Amino acid sequence: MADMKITMLGTGSPRPEVSRSGPAQIIEWNNNRILFDCGEGTTGQLLKAGYTPESVTHLWFTHLHSDHTFGYGQFLIGGWGRGRSELTVIGPPGTKAFHEKILDLYKEDIDYRCSLGRSEKGVKDVHVIEVEEPGKVENPLGVQASAAKMIHNVCTYGYRLEIDGQVLVISGDTAPHEGIVELAEDADLLVIDASLAAGEQSGALAKIWDHLQKEHCTAEQAAEIAEQAKVKKVIFTHFLPEVDTEKAYQEAKPLFSGELIIPEDLETYYVAKTTAELGG
Repeated sequence: MADMKITMLGTGSPRPEVSRSGPAQIIEWNNNRILFDCGEGTTGQLLKAGYTPESVTHLWFTHLHSDHTFGYGQFLIGGWGRGRSELTVIGPPGTKAFHEKILDLYKEDIDYRCSLGRSEKGVKDVHVIEVEEPGKVENPLGVQASAAKMIHNVCTYGYRLEIDGQVLVISGDTAPHEGIVELAEDADLLVIDASLAAGEQSGALAKIWDHLQKEHCTAEQAAEIAEQAKVKKVIFTHFLPEVDTEKAYQEAKPLFSGELIIPEDLETYYVAKTTAELGG
């Protein structure tokens, strides 16, 4: 069994803050790596976590909201500048257009670098795969993966990966619904949006709170989803600056019988109880 692990590169939200970068996480097993989402600061967070951006050649987007994509330009061009010669990007419909807009935005810069003798490989030939419908996700790594639509205000996919007998599910942004419970059934690890975790609300947040409840989960709802799906371990993410992590844990833990984690940026966890995690 591979010791698959996940590093929470960014656990924040659309609202910038010092302690949490934009949404992003990377999984690794047997020297394979997939980056999920690419929020603001992702490239720097990769470096802090010990990953060179050029070594990450697979990126999957859950959806194309700004907080999940702000870091893409730096990841794309910075990784290419450091020597990455190939990249596969998977995401919902619109991913190709988004990628092409980034290329167009920095066309003069990219063309200049190429004129100096740098190869176009890794930037002008990115393999973009759009997941047109829920179901099996074809990918160059041959990973057994499936996508399900989440409840959000744009097309958003949650992904389920089954690798060497371990099951990892990443929800993307979502309100509670039966689809995420089904996607996460019996997973070893579920990473789930808990944007509405407990904390002191600002006046601005209070004005849109009712609307946010149609698109995101509270800590209690995320715990209930994990319990219904019978997952072994759950990691909450996508926190607003106001989050009170201790209060969120205390409210959610009685609702979930497995291991509950409320992470900080750059923390790493094993997907399943492995020999590495147990010290063997």
